[in-house]
Amino acid sequence: MNRADRGQVLVIFCLGIVALFAAAGLAFDIGRFYSERRFLQNAADAAALAAANSLVRGESTSQADTRARESLTLNLANGPNGIVPALPPSTPLYASGHAGDPAYLANGIVIGGCDVRVAVQDSVGYTFGRVVGLTSSTIGAQARAKCLSNLLPIAVRRFVNAPGPNAGSPSTCSGNQNEFMDFFATEATSCLGTDTDSSLRTAAGVGNAFDSSNPDSDPTNHGPVVTILGQGAQPSNGADFRGFIALDIRNFATDTSQVYYNGVSASTNSNTLKATEAGWVSSGGYPGPLFPAAVTPPDANDQVAIMSGNSTGIAIDALDERFVAGDEIQVAVYPGLTMAIPDFTLSDPGTMSLAASGTVANAGSFKASRNQAFSGTVALSTVADTLDPTNPMVTGTLLGGSAPITYTPNPVTPSLGSGQSVSMTNVSTAAAPVGVYTLWIQGQAGSPYLTTKYEPFALRIGTVSRDFTITADQSTATVATGASATFTLNLKRNGSAFGSNVSLSLDATMPWGTLPTGLGTATFSPSSVSPSSGNGTNATLSIPTGTVAPGEYTVVVRATGVNSDGIRVTHLLPLTLSVGTSGSTGNQEYVDIVGFAVMRIASVDSNHVDAYAITPVIPDPNDERLRRGMVARLVPWN
Repeated sequence: MNRADRGQVLVIFCLGIVALFAAAGLAFDIGRFYSERRFLQNAADAAALAAANSLVRGESTSQADTRARESLTLNLANGPNGIVPALPPSTPLYASGHAGDPAYLANGIVIGGCDVRVAVQDSVGYTFGRVVGLTSSTIGAQARAKCLSNLLPIAVRRFVNAPGPNAGSPSTCSGNQNEFMDFFATEATSCLGTDTDSSLRTAAGVGNAFDSSNPDSDPTNHGPVVTILGQGAQPSNGADFRGFIALDIRNFATDTSQVYYNGVSASTNSNTLKATEAGWVSSGGYPGPLFPAAVTPPDANDQVAIMSGNSTGIAIDALDERFVAGDEIQVAVYPGLTMAIPDFTLSDPGTMSLAASGTVANAGSFKASRNQAFSGTVALSTVADTLDPTNPMVTGTLLGGSAPITYTPNPVTPSLGSGQSVSMTNVSTAAAPVGVYTLWIQGQAGSPYLTTKYEPFALRIGTVSRDFTITADQSTATVATGASATFTLNLKRNGSAFGSNVSLSLDATMPWGTLPTGLGTATFSPSSVSPSSGNGTNATLSIPTGTVAPGEYTVVVRATGVNSDGIRVTHLLPLTLSVGTSGSTGNQEYVDIVGFAVMRIASVDSNHVDAYAITPVIPDPNDERLRRGMVARLVPWN
């Protein structure tokens, strides 16, 4: 190296050391920014939770905003960079082009219902970055909190000794549970009316559960103190149940239709199951998926497994560890009776044969049977096939309007074993068109044992010599969620050649409702069939389950044709789709969830938990009136 080169190396070294120091300075500044970002995030998280907890306590939106600002004032006081950030402005600021959209909140507090968003900002100056012309950087943080369900695996009776006294009963029963009581009415009115007539009762908590002008007010209009878990919580039908339910096992439409959640399966043993459910008591409530809003009468989505009364002790212990007298909890509510699969069944009455005009005194019979748990009666009625415009009940040629058949007895008390016989009498027609049609028997169990079943039967008007039958290779197809259910249908003619081909389709509406949302389009191959004798003629029905939720669904195949005598013949075939379900290995007993409520714990001991209602029974578990039984939790911003 010559002497001239030495000066060039010195210049390069000086330039390099400046760049190195600049990089180190920027790294220092960036570290300060990350520290500020974490500081702001912690403050925003705390403020969002403070506001959501305020809403859980029943405070107003403006009070929740105040709680958030109080939290920010406290947590922003000692920043890592010696800067006290300004509180968010009272008028929220949004990202450019997104004014009013909470998802684009840049600086402020936005509260909608029980959904809180907090965004904070601070300007932090550069130290070493000033060397390269950088002055300051805006650091921001966002947090969102919501009131989420804190549902515990506890089902509380709504009624005892239903249906209750006659409407207009002049006095209360003074808390005597040997008489009719509604646990979710006020203490003074809980024994008035009946389970179906609440006109004389006042719902617990109504009028003062959430007084926005006085958020600390106590819901004095509460229900009677009752046992909700343990000894004393048994249902009216004396089952081995003490209030402890398995929220992870639902859907008891049949003994193979259960849906399982959170790692529970058909093979989960009883000790593991009870520990899992008790864990929801001690760990902050059930994580979901939550129940849909309850409907009346309850459907399979509202059915939940019950735990043995001997298993309730673990739930009481878990509750005692987490709660004390005065705490408020969210519970499920059931009518007051436990249920079991199958609760009651109606047998097929066969084909009812009538003349085109006239009256038949004895038109047929069927049986109504029950299991050990069922203790109610079943009201019977007749439902038309409304999708057949020629159906005699639709045209009015089957006389009697909505009640063309007299059922005796009605209501019927189903019996064990072969069942109670029901006669179908006094059926009259007037110029009814000759043909074969379908009617439905509807059996509806009375309150509080709420369930409805439908049994189709053929109605033959006049002489029809050419008919057909339709059957399936299976009544229930069990498939994974998203898979297709496949049935092999068989159509067999009665007598000589039937006539025109029989058209196959799937009904869009049934007596119990419409096809479930998310179900794919059904296909028949072929969709037009000529019934044959002997082994009959087959057709394949494929139903994609699409995005339908796990559960059990009943659909109806419609088979319609005109025989060679020019007579219309229609048969209906119900089929069941069991989507994403598994066979049960012992969970046969369940309760119908008819709503949700908040209760305040009165006392806890080793044998039972007593509480009283501070809200009425509310169908939707996300209803804001249940806030006092919810918990505030941070959730993702979007």
